[in-house]
Amino acid sequence: MSDAQPRYAAVKDYVRRRILNGEWPPDTKIPSENALGPELGVSRITVNRAFAELAQEGLLRKVQGVGTFVARARPRFGLMTIHDIADEIAARGMAWTCRVLRLGVTPAPPEAAAALLLPPGAPVPHSAILHLGDGAPIQQEERWLRPGYAPGYLDRDYTTETTFAHLVRAGNATAMEQSITAILPDAALAKLLAVPRNQPCLVIQRTTFTDGQAMTFSRLVQPANRFEIAGRATL
Repeated sequence: MSDAQPRYAAVKDYVRRRILNGEWPPDTKIPSENALGPELGVSRITVNRAFAELAQEGLLRKVQGVGTFVARARPRFGLMTIHDIADEIAARGMAWTCRVLRLGVTPAPPEAAAALLLPPGAPVPHSAILHLGDGAPIQQEERWLRPGYAPGYLDRDYTTETTFAHLVRAGNATAMEQSITAILPDAALAKLLAVPRNQPCLVIQRTTFTDGQAMTFSRLVQPANRFEIAGRATL
């Protein structure tokens, strides 16, 4: 290890190289902190810090009482396109499941009401769903719909298909706009997403339109270390 490089950073480089060169493929259980420390001539605390930072970066995942494993590739979400999150998760070799947190008619919060051009508190169809990949939370999704749009929205079983899949069939969106911001989760959101309070999360706010009229408003929250956003444009 280089004397000019912090020891924990050198451990990170050691682990990262073995992951990126394929020596440790996804789902590989890597040596424990107690085993790797003596091998590299550093303390267990140093290895622990390196593992923790690599987990934050999405390269490792820790399983309590079992060990540390190489993480699978993160789901990729389009910057300028919309895809079914179940397909995005499956494309990274993970099994999609979800938990339906809320499904019913609720008063529109200010952001949703403003996007849909409705009075604040107007009753609207609302869904809140937690999407998971291999059992790990990937995204909290909330959607609010203009009343009358996509009939049957509240009658679907969203544990077998996503809200996106239903809206593709039942709706007829022709345009969308979205914004992306970064936040630190509050205690409730951190617990839901199974992340520490200091884990940055990205929030995508998306409005879809049909013939110029706003029909849905969505708020999607995901831990920044569990996915990536990518896009391509012709210049």
